[in-house]
Amino acid sequence: MKKFKKLITFENCFSRKIKKKNKWLQRLKKNSVLTKQTFEKCFLSKPTIIRLLEQFYTHMTKIQKISIPFQICGFDILGSARTGSGKTLAFLIPMIEFFYSIKWNANNGTGGLVLTPTRELSLQNYYVLKDLLKYHTHTFGIIMGGSNKKIEIEKIKKKPIILVATPGRLLDHLRNTRYIQTNNLQFLIIDEADRCLEIGFEAEIISIIRLLPKNRQTILFSATQTKNVCNLAKISFRKDPVYIETETEKIKNFNPDVEQGFVICQPEDRLVLLFALLKRNTKKKIITFFSSCNEVKFFFSLFKKIGLNILELHGKQKQFKRICSFFNFCKAKESILFCTDVAARGLDIPSVDWIIQFNPPLEPKEYIHRIGRTGRGVHRKGWTLLFLQSTEIGFLKFLKREKIKIKEYDFQKKNFLILNQRIIYLIQKNLYLKKLSKEAYDSFLKSYKSHRLKDIFDIKKINIFSLKKSFGIV
Repeated sequence: MKKFKKLITFENCFSRKIKKKNKWLQRLKKNSVLTKQTFEKCFLSKPTIIRLLEQFYTHMTKIQKISIPFQICGFDILGSARTGSGKTLAFLIPMIEFFYSIKWNANNGTGGLVLTPTRELSLQNYYVLKDLLKYHTHTFGIIMGGSNKKIEIEKIKKKPIILVATPGRLLDHLRNTRYIQTNNLQFLIIDEADRCLEIGFEAEIISIIRLLPKNRQTILFSATQTKNVCNLAKISFRKDPVYIETETEKIKNFNPDVEQGFVICQPEDRLVLLFALLKRNTKKKIITFFSSCNEVKFFFSLFKKIGLNILELHGKQKQFKRICSFFNFCKAKESILFCTDVAARGLDIPSVDWIIQFNPPLEPKEYIHRIGRTGRGVHRKGWTLLFLQSTEIGFLKFLKREKIKIKEYDFQKKNFLILNQRIIYLIQKNLYLKKLSKEAYDSFLKSYKSHRLKDIFDIKKINIFSLKKSFGIV
């Protein structure tokens, strides 16, 4: 504990930053997510407290204030909280404190598992965990799909106390890697449980639960409490859990500092309009959502060819490239990311200015998850734009039903025809772009036909000739 002698109080930690800290705290008082409860009053260990204070985590959010005491007391938790509510710290801190208090060592095996639906969210949770453990001695690791399995086995041999994982890869190791020790497992945490189920991990998670010891503490966090989540909860918990909800699961309580808008445009105008928007905002940080991997690949390649500095993120990328895209965008102050909904849930990407939805989401709740990437932080402004065709205006009724305030934007078609012709010529002249455009078009049709709101998103109502022009097909 010698390293903490000079870091016992808040003032000692930040004697050079008191003025900055005071201004920050004044802004926090206006933030509805935070409470008056401080971490210092929660009897946490000094290594944890010092690290939290270094990161300016002084006051708890609502979900942290409610859930942390219950978790420290050993209760199972079924929690519901929106993105940006602080749930990552809410489930990591009690687990870290438990292992610290009983002096858990690597010879006891893996004591905590954190399951997440995507590789990006796994990496995010891993680095938050790594940051929290700066002054602790706990070992930790990460295993996820797409990574080198032999390297992961070497990591598992080192007996990590806390392991972050995606469901498929964890199940693979539990079945086939003899070095993984979960006989003494104390914590099973499932983050974004609803998303895990939506993307098809239900069978894997159930199999994992059956392979783990029953005498454990289970924490399950979900943005929405669906029927499938409730069924998973029945299988996961050894006893009745504590149900924790904040008002934040209600869509109408979304960040008021995010200005939401939509634009009505015909399919053939979408391509040029997107180009014009991105060209005017190259100094901003922008995420653009598409409905399929092939669309991301096509529009990324096209706009790269035109000269825009763009990153891509989708499920068909190789692991290394996918990780690089994610972290490069996170670090950038100004950048453009083209992605699928793989980036719509749970990821904490800092300082995003704009969210553009080139394709409408499958349902209103996905709209919320998408725009949740902007306006994060204390009074952080954000803007969103939803592209709609004239046949899709009915989607606005679903948003208004959920108390979402969204206004219409107008645009001028000056030089649209000339720009469109030039872009189509570029696509037709390049065999690779021509191939990608056809694949993107086919994927769009497939996605559109499978839309859940078929009365609104009806492929028969679309002008196919105009739609083909939006992909540069003539």
